[in-house]
Amino acid sequence: MFDNVWLVLPESKDLVSPYELYETSRVILTAQPFTVTMVTVVVAQDLDGFLRGKNDILILTRSSLGEQPFVERIHFYEEEIPKGKPINNLFADTVFITDDYSGTDRLWLELNVLEIDTDSDERKAAINAFRSLAATAGAVFPVVASFAFAASSVVSVVDKLFSAFAKDKDVVKVPFALHPGNPRPGKAPLQAGTFVVFSQPQDPAKYKLESNGSLTLNGQAPDVSYAVFNISPQPQVSPNFVLSQKVATLLTQIHVGNPNSAKGTMEFLDNTLSEYSNFIKLKRYLELKKKANLTEGEKSLMEHIAQLEELAPFLPRD
Repeated sequence: MFDNVWLVLPESKDLVSPYELYETSRVILTAQPFTVTMVTVVVAQDLDGFLRGKNDILILTRSSLGEQPFVERIHFYEEEIPKGKPINNLFADTVFITDDYSGTDRLWLELNVLEIDTDSDERKAAINAFRSLAATAGAVFPVVASFAFAASSVVSVVDKLFSAFAKDKDVVKVPFALHPGNPRPGKAPLQAGTFVVFSQPQDPAKYKLESNGSLTLNGQAPDVSYAVFNISPQPQVSPNFVLSQKVATLLTQIHVGNPNSAKGTMEFLDNTLSEYSNFIKLKRYLELKKKANLTEGEKSLMEHIAQLEELAPFLPRD
């Protein structure tokens, strides 16, 4: 059988079908936090001579959970990358994270490898900016960089990224989805494990995933492009990254809309702002409840918040 996406089970080197569950499978469950990280990317000779010399290689992913917008992330941006060299020194390896999985949403992922030409000043500014964002936010979101580095040469690089996506100017582009529940024809279950994504359909029989995150084919480095991802349930996730991802999701909705959902931008923003407003009100209620002596105005505010139907399930009971 030939396919682009394969699964490597824990304590195994063999590639198996991601459309099945196995004895050692760990399905991602409702309310469980999980993280998707990138391990390795290899750009090889199967790109029709694309990598003929010195090239600036850009590695991005797009991801979406349920009906959220497709959020883009930058993982690697470097020049003069030889073909076939494993790329694992990424700015940021986090592809997607959630602190509370619904148990019903589909996870959609896409790997993009592009060649993007910039002058030396743009490249230096972009790399420094991307590394700074990765250090503070756990990942680099192009849509956030546009706002964080306004009026700088970084913005011109970000504009080129969006332009490249708009023109579909990619070297490797592999989308795949993982679904809740039991396996169904054509629906790979969302489970923990290591996933190998090839640029072209492959027979997995002779491939092995080595401990360094790279593939071998009959003991040798294969002449094929691929990426290795890991999906892992976590006891806890970084609040800073979750917040950064939510900000990027909101900015993406504003910047490009959401082709993944029929929900319009204004409706999305209205819902987002309403949820944020309710959170602030709930936080204020809990702060006032701890005070020993309340003013009449504070008592009135607490009574008003207590009457909000959408907050009733979250208010403490005396």
